[in-house]
Amino acid sequence: MRLVVTRRNRDAILSMAKGDANLTRPNDTYRERLIKYVPVETIALFIAIYGITFYLYGTDSWYPVAARWFLILGVSGTVLYLWKAEKVTDAVQLGISAIGFLIWVSALGVITVTSLPFYNAIVAGLLLAVYVFFAPLVDGVPEVW
Repeated sequence: MRLVVTRRNRDAILSMAKGDANLTRPNDTYRERLIKYVPVETIALFIAIYGITFYLYGTDSWYPVAARWFLILGVSGTVLYLWKAEKVTDAVQLGISAIGFLIWVSALGVITVTSLPFYNAIVAGLLLAVYVFFAPLVDGVPEVW
């Protein structure tokens, strides 16, 4: 399972665990969070689908519209995959992973994103570096009650 264990949700996760073996489990490390926050499966699927379809139909006039749909399906697919297949229920992790998908796609420079008037490849690359460095530092939304 891919759920990030934070101070906020550790007790709930441990109460769901069977037995007392995991009662001393610490919070996830920086490296574990980095691996859990990057939606590798959906990025790889997007690259495969986008690459094949761009090679076959990239010069057609309708392709930019189809590429936008691939992007929308990729973001929603990231959330659905993590929620249903990986059983991630933490909204913070789902949000960070969905945003991470968008950042990775923009850094890859696909036609959907590069056609935007404010797109800059250098900024997209820097944003990816900042995301990869700072996303694992997010500990979730603190409880206020």
